[in-house]
Amino acid sequence: MRNGMNTYHEVRKVLVITLFLNFAVAAAKVIYGMMSHTLSMEADGFHSFFDGTSNIVGLLGIWMAAHPPDSSHPYGHRKYEALASLGISLLLFLTCYRILTDSYSRFSDSTAPEVTALSFVIMLATVGINVFTTSYEQRRAVSLKSSILKADASHTRSDILASISVIVSLLATLGGYPILDPITALLIAGLIGKTGFEILLESGRILSDASMISPERIKDIAMGVEGVREIHSVRSRGTATHVYMDLHLLVPPWMDLGEAHRLAHQVESRIKREFSEVADVVIHVEPDRAVEIKMKK
Repeated sequence: MRNGMNTYHEVRKVLVITLFLNFAVAAAKVIYGMMSHTLSMEADGFHSFFDGTSNIVGLLGIWMAAHPPDSSHPYGHRKYEALASLGISLLLFLTCYRILTDSYSRFSDSTAPEVTALSFVIMLATVGINVFTTSYEQRRAVSLKSSILKADASHTRSDILASISVIVSLLATLGGYPILDPITALLIAGLIGKTGFEILLESGRILSDASMISPERIKDIAMGVEGVREIHSVRSRGTATHVYMDLHLLVPPWMDLGEAHRLAHQVESRIKREFSEVADVVIHVEPDRAVEIKMKK
């Protein structure tokens, strides 16, 4: 439990750092985008703002997931992290809708964006910050095996692509093609929607108890233990850092209960040694009926 609490503390620290960076980036783009009537920059700023909002959702999810198991939640509260990731995807869809409606309105009016040197300075600076944030968050997501950091890093990565498209839009506007401003905003909305859908799928896998480890890999490991006749009905569920597993173990029919119990422990220990994310293995021991039938004949 101590290691789990340390992990959640580290995830929380990463989210707090990225929260401040995202809000700083968002404020710069939204404020100047509104002042210069640059819809693509404003849309990108709202995207960054929801990056920060998703950090807050993530912090709430981590706080809830860190609670230890209790009588009403014997498996713990870790799925709250996946639920928070689901919340991030919903925020992305809301952002997408906001940008789509603004882009539609821009096509019907004649407002032209004002492109200045400061526009490029702001966009290039925010791209640099986002590159740093994404790289940092992705590394920590891998080392901590955190689904919410992975989701948030994907969110911020899409912001980099959006910001680059805004810079291209600014250049096109200087070249006499202001129509590319709302078109770029539409492309940003597409990137946001794609990211939200990917996060939605990943969160759905965890919340729907999708298999976390290939049964074939578990069989290969278990069959390496002397005395094991067969493994079947292998199931796993949980999160990337905390997997629960159950399986059926066939043993020789003459093996006594004590030996079968020790054999089951050996299988469990080997599985946990190979897969550090496995928290618990429930093994149902069965006599090999095929051997019993042969012996009776």
